[in-house]
Amino acid sequence: MVVVLVGFMGAGKTTVGHIIAERLGHPFVDSDVLIEQRLGRNIRDIFLTEGEGYFRELEHATVADLVRGEDAVISLGGGAVEEPRTRAVLRNARVVYLRVSYDEAMSRVQGDEYRPMLHRPDLNEVYKRRLPVYEDLSALTIDTDGRRPDAIAREALAELTRLPSLPPDSSSVFVSPVGGTYYAHIGLGLTDHVDTLLPELSEVERGMIIEAAEDQGVADRVAVRFAAAGIPVHRVALPDSEASKTFRSAEYLSNAFADHAIHRDDLVIAVGGEAICDIAGFVAATFNRGMRLCLVPTTLVAQADSAVGGKNAINLGHGRNLVGTIHQPVVVISDIEIACANAGRGFKGGLAEIAKHALISRSDLLGHLRTGLGAVVSRDPGAVRSAVTRSIEIKADIVSRDEREQGDRLFLNYGHTFAHAIELVRGVTADDQGEAVGLGMMAAAYLAYRQGRIPAAVVEQHEQIIAGFGLPVRGEFKLHEMRQAWVRDKKYRHGTRFVVLNGLGRPESGVTADDATLEGVLSDLAGRWETSPEAAW
Repeated sequence: MVVVLVGFMGAGKTTVGHIIAERLGHPFVDSDVLIEQRLGRNIRDIFLTEGEGYFRELEHATVADLVRGEDAVISLGGGAVEEPRTRAVLRNARVVYLRVSYDEAMSRVQGDEYRPMLHRPDLNEVYKRRLPVYEDLSALTIDTDGRRPDAIAREALAELTRLPSLPPDSSSVFVSPVGGTYYAHIGLGLTDHVDTLLPELSEVERGMIIEAAEDQGVADRVAVRFAAAGIPVHRVALPDSEASKTFRSAEYLSNAFADHAIHRDDLVIAVGGEAICDIAGFVAATFNRGMRLCLVPTTLVAQADSAVGGKNAINLGHGRNLVGTIHQPVVVISDIEIACANAGRGFKGGLAEIAKHALISRSDLLGHLRTGLGAVVSRDPGAVRSAVTRSIEIKADIVSRDEREQGDRLFLNYGHTFAHAIELVRGVTADDQGEAVGLGMMAAAYLAYRQGRIPAAVVEQHEQIIAGFGLPVRGEFKLHEMRQAWVRDKKYRHGTRFVVLNGLGRPESGVTADDATLEGVLSDLAGRWETSPEAAW
């Protein structure tokens, strides 16, 4: 278990961290002290000489190494959480927030000349700015004012031991939107550990498994684990395809719930790919005006993207996902071995979503893929787990800050405005959603290039990662056909809006384009783009 203590200066992270580490039998690491040891300089000197920005880069690299390393208790400097990349990585740790009032903090650290932040005239404003970030990241918040360190440590240990115990080769990413906090567990063989990964569900009497007809064997194993947890289940199956995401299917499932007298406090369990998770989530959000939802995604596209964030939807004849709701699960359990075995269902779609998260974020995912692309494509379980974990860290951080798609969550639609139109124009087949998203991201890159936002080298980087995942990067489409699809796009707002990049990891939403530019984009996508000799991966 990696436990990370966050909080403002003076919260007691170092003192409490030592006690927790001793009780758990883990090493204790103070990230600030580790940086000083590695550089042979103190942090105050680094701040004065190179500046805070330079220090934050060092801090992010250090924290990422620690969180992805061996079990430990880690104390972070108070400002570490303000770096977006660090926040994303921290979602893969058990974060404990030691809350301290400003006056109490100042009384504890007054006169400590080794704290460079103490000299900031706006320190109170910095304190206020960080509070919601600490809250958002933490699985556990403990008040420290007027309390002894050993009492704080005991409270933290009591709560930490209640969290699920992970099997080897597994990670847990913390998701904390307004609609409910939960863990997304990612690992090998997790299907046989479902009962140990469930949160506390004391009011649940029964479960209703909505399973993909293609995943009966997986659903059998899940049902056994729920029985072991004392939760008997009923089961109903649907094909794992977009054709199952209809009002008719929702009515069929709701009637099945009513037939079995499923109550509001019972549990809906989805075992299947993206379509099954969507329809199960939609029914869970609406039957009895809302029920608990457990997702056991079986395809890579669901594990790497759609199972996290709470979006649930059904289709209409005019387009996909036009009717839906946001309803967060209580847990997501992703068995990577199952996704790797389901190579013909949603694997390409998952690769496309992993590529998207790498391109829109400043995380280490893109660099990680540069060296591990082949292993992911060949479905090496360990490589896929690592890529999915990083992908979910990125998405979890975005949806935790913007559950309702009013801000940063719009960035997750990168390439999707083009992709949804492409799907409607040519029709969706069993496993071409990843292909459409890949083409959509290429179109978005061409648009950004034509608008002077990115150089040719970034377009080439898109092509290399998308083609490297075995996805197409060329396609012939007509603007008037794409426009017919765009007018029904959910993101339509006084015209078609796109997400584009102003550089790798620098997305912008709400961007419009005139017809001449879009004609040029489609020409580029058809293969009339001239590659740039200076472009490099």
